[in-house]
Parts: sequence; structure tokens; C-alpha cells
Amino acid sequence: MPAAWRCDECLRIVRALRVARQADNHALRARLQDVAAVSGRDLREFGIEWVFSIARMPDEEMQVVLESHYPTLSEAMRRREAHEKTTGHRLDGWQTLLHYMPDAPD
Repeated sequence: MPAAWRCDECLRIVRALRVARQADNHALRARLQDVAAVSGRDLREFGIEWVFSIARMPDEEMQVVLESHYPTLSEAMRRREAHEKTTGHRLDGWQTLLHYMPDAPD
């Protein structure tokens, strides 16, 4: 059985990752909608162009840009990494783990 199923802190971290991802996705989508509207562009086309522009960046630059657009998730990921280093627990598949977790509050 994976450590994440037995460790309360792993479960809290996975839940925090889910909440952070949802919050940052919502905020980013709102910003993209605003920019697309102000520039008179189609949101879908604008979003696709934005993703491709990020994909063309060097890895280091891409990481900085993504962390700036996903600040809550980035902080939750740092918490995850610290927990993994101190405990040896691995949460690499945290997105998959969410599908098997109870939706109990934190």
C-alpha cells in the first residue's frame, strides 16, 4: 500500500494540491478571458496561442512563467517536495490519487 494512503500529511497535501490547481486555473482563465476580450480576440484561439507560446520557451523560462501563473499550486508543490524529502513518501501520481480519495474535508 502506498505511503500516501497511510500518511495523513500526504492526504492533506494531495487535497491542497487539488484546491490550489483549481484556484489557479480559475484565476488564469479569468485573466485570459479579460485579455482576450480587451484585445477583441476569440478566447479559444487566444488560449491556444498562449499555450504554444509557453511551449516554445526554454525550460527555465517556462518554469518561471508557469510558477507566476500558478502561484498557489507552486507553493503546494514546494510543500509536497519538502514532505517527500523528509519522509521518503512519493506523491508523483497525486492527480491519479485524487480519483481514489474520499472527498472528506481537510
